[in-house]
Amino acid sequence: MASGTFQSLPVPPSALDGRISAVVVDSGGAPADVVTKGTPLTVEVEWTVTGFLVPLLGGSWSLKVVVDQVGGANDFSFPNPPTLIPLTGGSDYRQIIALPVLTEGIYIVAVSLTYLNPAGTAASLGGYVNVGTVNMLP
Repeated sequence: MASGTFQSLPVPPSALDGRISAVVVDSGGAPADVVTKGTPLTVEVEWTVTGFLVPLLGGSWSLKVVVDQVGGANDFSFPNPPTLIPLTGGSDYRQIIALPVLTEGIYIVAVSLTYLNPAGTAASLGGYVNVGTVNMLP
């Protein structure tokens, strides 16, 4: 699982902090970096928020996977619109996103997580993970 960067609000880490990680896996649950074209892939994302402010957060998380075909035109964000995950007052989250079928090529995969306050406005809380590269063979 690749670890990412988590940006918190401008408060001490003891008040609010977090971690995020993600991995691309094939239909058998194995990490996928070289697979045959047409193989179903999912991105498994886990994130944790810590600190005494966590129970006070309201709103939702906005989660999407960004896929960039190296040297190709098959670039997209998925799902569109992003998945909204309500904040539960808890600290641990996990989401699995099934990707559309990818054609032959090399793809860079990243995950973007954004906090939306109760009014639906993005705030400086969230993270991203450069999950890695997937080579879709013919």
